Amino acid sequence: MKKQLFLMVLGLSLMSGWVMAQNFTINGKIDGVKSGKAELQTREGNKMVAKFSTGIAEDGTFTLKGKVVEPDMYALKINDIRGSISIFLDNAEIQVTGKSDDLVNAEVTGSSVHNDLAGYNKMTKAMSEQMRPLYTAYNEANKAKKTAEVKKIEAQMDELDAKMTQQKFDYIQSIIKSPVASFILNSMAYTIEDPSKLEGYIAGFDPSLADYKYVKMLKETLSKMKLTAIGQVAPDFTMNDADGKPVKLSDFRGKYVLVDFWAAWCNPCRGENPNVVAAFNKYKNKNFTVLGVSLDREKEAWLKAIAEDKLTWTQVSDLKFWENEAAQLYGVRSIPANYLLDKTGKIVGKNLRGDNLEEALAKLVK
Repeated sequence: MKKQLFLMVLGLSLMSGWVMAQNFTINGKIDGVKSGKAELQTREGNKMVAKFSTGIAEDGTFTLKGKVVEPDMYALKINDIRGSISIFLDNAEIQVTGKSDDLVNAEVTGSSVHNDLAGYNKMTKAMSEQMRPLYTAYNEANKAKKTAEVKKIEAQMDELDAKMTQQKFDYIQSIIKSPVASFILNSMAYTIEDPSKLEGYIAGFDPSLADYKYVKMLKETLSKMKLTAIGQVAPDFTMNDADGKPVKLSDFRGKYVLVDFWAAWCNPCRGENPNVVAAFNKYKNKNFTVLGVSLDREKEAWLKAIAEDKLTWTQVSDLKFWENEAAQLYGVRSIPANYLLDKTGKIVGKNLRGDNLEEALAKLVK
C-alpha cells in the first residue's frame, strides 16, 4: 500500500514538476541599471503586492531566489522604472535579460511554463498588428461620418476578431496540460456563451491541477454561467437606485427587460449607450424596459453619465466597482454586458449590441 501511494505521488510530481519541493532562481541583467532593487510582485485583490526582492549590482545583475507553492503571474519591477517584466513564475532556473528603457520586451528563458505564456503573447502581438490597419481605417471613416464605410469595416473587424478568438482557443488546447492554459482561459471565459464548451476545457486539464487557483476560478465561472445560460430564469437581485430606493429585478416580471451592465468610466459602454437608448425609445411602449446596473464607484460620475447619455430608464448601483454584487452574481467580468429577459424573467439573449439588439427585440417584442 505504501509503495502504491509513493508511486501515485511520484506520478503527480512528474505530471506537474512545480508540485515538487523546489526553489526558483532568477538570474537577471538589465542594461542601463547600475544599482537599486529588483522586486517580484503579484496581484492580491485590486493591488500589486511585493513577495520577493533583492539588490542590483553596479553592473546591472541580480539574483532572486525563493519558492512558489504554484505557478502564477508575477511582475518583475526594477527600481522605480516605469513598466515591468511579466513572468509566469514556477520553481525553475530562470534567466532575464533586458534594457532599462524597454522592460516590456525583456527576454525570459529557462522556464517551460513561462514559455507557454510567451508563445501566447507573441501570437496576440501579431494579431494586434494585423488588426491595427482596420482600427485606423475605422477611426478615419467614423471621423468623416462615412456610415456605409464604417459598417463595412465593422464587419471586417468582427470577422477577423472571430478568427483570432478561435486561434486563441486553439492555442489553449495545444497547451491544455500546462497551468498557463487555465490562466489564459480565465481571461477569455467571458467570450464563451455555451457552458458546455467551458466544461470541456476544464475536463481536459491535468488532474494534478484540480485545486489550482485558476482552475478553481474557472469552475466558479462555469457554475455562474449555468445560472445565467439562455433558457434559465435570471437570478434575482435587489439594489438601490440613485435615490437610495431598493429596486428588485423580479419586480419587472410581466415586461421584457434588458439588464444592462455598464459604467461611466467604460468608454465601450458609453459608445454603446446610444444603441440602447434607440432600442428603449422604439420599444418602451410595447412592454419593454431597461434596468441599468452600474459598476461605478463615484456617484457623481455615475449620475453625470446618466444625464449626458440620456438614460431615462431605471438605474441601480452599489458603487462597489468590479465588486458590484449583481455583477458578481452574474459572473460579469467585462462590460458592456447585458441579458435580455422575456416576460417570465427567462434569459433569451446575452451580450446583444447594436444591430443584434435591434434584431432580437424585433423578434421578441410584439
